[in-house]
Amino acid sequence: MIVTIIMFIISVFLEGLVPNLLREITPFFVIAIIIIGSFNVKDKKIFYITCFITGVIYDLMYFNMIFLHGFIYVFLAFLSYKMLGEKSFFIKSLVSYFILIIAYVLILLLFTFLLKKRTIYEIIHLLYDGVVINILYYSLVYLVFSVINWVFGNRLKKRTY
Repeated sequence: MIVTIIMFIISVFLEGLVPNLLREITPFFVIAIIIIGSFNVKDKKIFYITCFITGVIYDLMYFNMIFLHGFIYVFLAFLSYKMLGEKSFFIKSLVSYFILIIAYVLILLLFTFLLKKRTIYEIIHLLYDGVVINILYYSLVYLVFSVINWVFGNRLKKRTY
């Protein structure tokens, strides 16, 4: 759980840093942690609370709406649990990552429609431009979580003998 919280914090800061360094790219790094964390964290209640707090921090840092991302991240965590189940493979989790990105963008557009009207081209541009960097980040985070689970899983098995 500690690793998940640390990865949430890193992802929140990277989501603010990457668009400043690489123009025209929209990162969805927190959603990657929601998916990978959903099959690494055993206690759902604590994970939902962590997602909500991450969303509130995200809103305080980058948006004017305080609880919007908190509720969106909890909803995405719920969807992630439902889509992935107990075990997940890389391809299955990557497909669910893209499904959650589309759901996130549509939910965000639904709630912010009155503030800024967007065209279909802008929505597709928002989803399409960051595909490569989002896949790379997701793969890296998936690898880090897999190695951490493998190392700690082997240590726990050795202690039980």
